[in-house]
Amino acid sequence: MEVFLYYILVTNTLVASPDLYNAALFKHAIQSSTFETFDAYKGVDGNADGDLLNDHCQHTGQELIPWWMVDLRGQFVVEKIQLTN
Repeated sequence: MEVFLYYILVTNTLVASPDLYNAALFKHAIQSSTFETFDAYKGVDGNADGDLLNDHCQHTGQELIPWWMVDLRGQFVVEKIQLTN
């Protein structure tokens, strides 16, 4: 599986915060297609259980270029991206 992350940072100041939080939590997410009941919002529901059988995972259908996207509804300095596969 390939994961592509596109990121553009236009700033000259970086302020690191000791209080990291999940900026994507419960935000609006979409994906290119949906396999069975594994909707895009399950990628931002706060449950990091990676077991597909527990129904807390998002999953696209079988396609050539699947994608998943979340709208953070703001501008953030991203210090860490964590994906569970």
